[in-house]
Amino acid sequence: MNTRNFRTRQEFKVAQNPKGKDYIIGLDVGYSATKVFYENGFFVFPSYAKRLYNGMLSLDNEKDILYKDIEKNETYMVGYVAQDMIEATDTNDTDNELFARKRYNTKAFKIFCDVAIAISIWKKTDNRKVFIETGLPTSYVDGDQEALRKAICKPSHFAIKIGNGKWKEFNLEIDKNYVHVMPQPAGSLYSILIRNDGNYVQNAKDILNSNVLVMDIGFGTFDFYGIKNRETVCKESINDIGMREVLAHTSKKILEEYNEDIRISALQQNLETGKVICLNEDEMKDEEKSLAPLLEAANKEVFEKAINKAKSVADAFRGYRYIVVAGGTGNAWYDLIKEWLSNRRTIKVMPSNFNDQLPFIYSNARGYYLFRYTLNKK
Repeated sequence: MNTRNFRTRQEFKVAQNPKGKDYIIGLDVGYSATKVFYENGFFVFPSYAKRLYNGMLSLDNEKDILYKDIEKNETYMVGYVAQDMIEATDTNDTDNELFARKRYNTKAFKIFCDVAIAISIWKKTDNRKVFIETGLPTSYVDGDQEALRKAICKPSHFAIKIGNGKWKEFNLEIDKNYVHVMPQPAGSLYSILIRNDGNYVQNAKDILNSNVLVMDIGFGTFDFYGIKNRETVCKESINDIGMREVLAHTSKKILEEYNEDIRISALQQNLETGKVICLNEDEMKDEEKSLAPLLEAANKEVFEKAINKAKSVADAFRGYRYIVVAGGTGNAWYDLIKEWLSNRRTIKVMPSNFNDQLPFIYSNARGYYLFRYTLNKK
């Protein structure tokens, strides 16, 4: 097992996507990563921010994303490099706050939104209004969409610096009427139905008329969005089933097997190296041990728990012709899911990226963008 495949990635890609009457941004602020799809490309960065205080040494790094709150004169490192600054026993940022459902009012969440939007409009030169299409876990939409919309639209005055580049200042205020929230798995559904040019695929009607279930498995939730006879029949979310649970099990195994206590948010560095550094304090000697067998065992345990819950939620998948697997954890589990359903010959398992071949993590953001584009063509 390659442990690096489980690490939250950071990348910025240039692409030409169809342009709407408004300046559309597909925004997916996840517990693990913030993903964005916009007319000039797509990108992802870890959903982590760490405040920098006076005296903290900082040499420019090409992976740096620096955020400065101009009103409060506070500076934060965001994304990949911020994640690498976490110590195994660091308690400044609790996992409960990082992964809480009601995180919309936190400073970190606002930073993720600001950074995502700022990078998306960095080279915008026209006067089109910015339209944010975003989403929430299926069962959170009704209760949380106003809080999410409020967080995105809250005015902010800040500056961003990326890598070795220069600081760029933003006064950001998004019109609340230009923010729309949909169930996250619906984003992946639209992503498989709409081509890169913004037109629907030839068999879009066949997929919708043949009963389809989207299973969007992310860092913190396992979301279901089922359509039968063109009617939504399943809108469920299972909490604490996803990559967070895999890493929690891995952290527990590290403590039991190697006697090292590493928090979930600090495991990213171990996923990068595939190693755990074990210290014998009596002999003042350290030793590298492999993370892969512990991660593999944890992944299998959580998958088996998750798929059995999915079987219960989706009524053993009765009546579904297509099952679309989405999300970062869905990517890690795709082959396991196909194998688990291999005897269900009437069901076709589809990856959420079959229409674009991008990593699964972009499917929701891509679907948000293209859905809004179909309603907003020039």
